[in-house]
Amino acid sequence: MKRIANLEDNPRKDVFFIPLIIYMLHLVFMIFVNNKTLVIDSHIFRHIYMFRIYRWILSFPIIYYFVKTYKKYEYFKTNEKLNAKDFSVYFALAFWIGNFFSFLIVLMSSHKGRTPVVAIYEPLYTDIIMTVFVAPVLEEIVFRGVIMNNLKKYGIKTAIIINSIFFALSHYNTDMIIPAFFTGIIFSYVAYKYSIKYSILIHFFINAITKTSQVLAILRIDILLILIGLFSAFLIIFLLVFFIIGLLRGKYKEVLSVFKLNIEDRKNILDFMKNNLLYLLIIFMIVISNLVFNHRIF
Repeated sequence: MKRIANLEDNPRKDVFFIPLIIYMLHLVFMIFVNNKTLVIDSHIFRHIYMFRIYRWILSFPIIYYFVKTYKKYEYFKTNEKLNAKDFSVYFALAFWIGNFFSFLIVLMSSHKGRTPVVAIYEPLYTDIIMTVFVAPVLEEIVFRGVIMNNLKKYGIKTAIIINSIFFALSHYNTDMIIPAFFTGIIFSYVAYKYSIKYSILIHFFINAITKTSQVLAILRIDILLILIGLFSAFLIIFLLVFFIIGLLRGKYKEVLSVFKLNIEDRKNILDFMKNNLLYLLIIFMIVISNLVFNHRIF
């Protein structure tokens, strides 16, 4: 009897198994969220949403796959040590490029920020835990670990660009897709050249800064606002200095070289698209459906 190939035997299935599960389960959940009566009247459903139980469920296949393929890919191996100065340079680049595109989108948008179809407020501590501590680890393992490693057979530039596209689409928010794509490029470059450990740390700091500003806006405690305001001023100066250092040292040219595609790189991307057209169409339809249910974009 012919043995059924498992995930590790089928590299193409490896690439799309995780994003398909994540996007599909999120879509199923958003279909339920779109039913306002169900959300408002169902006590159980409100708690599933409020405590992000659905996201913990999404984590199980990721953790399972990570354990199964850990020896194969050695996700946390260090290719090159990243010193504190260079770490700060890449951190500054991720911070400023993400904020630049976010600001640009706000300026170009006729409606600043889209409101979810159904707004249910979750406990602050679960939001902080998931956004600051859980998301950086899981997202880096999925996108910079599993997906990027599987795509390396198409060349590293293809691997970086495609996994960054998947990463951007996983945010299900049209205002975040472009900033997430470019920060994903930086995370990918750092993970490839140095280690996924460093991309997790940069991701952690970016999310922590973003979430801190959101929490302060909610709490509005005067003394905290003053202290954090002073710290923020120092942080902005710090990040601006290291951003300039990165420019002067030509560090960012290395990152931007990802977009300099030669004939072989373009051929690799075309091969990837031809070999996986059906998967890509399915993922595209699921992502569009997620955007429709999560934010009224049409």
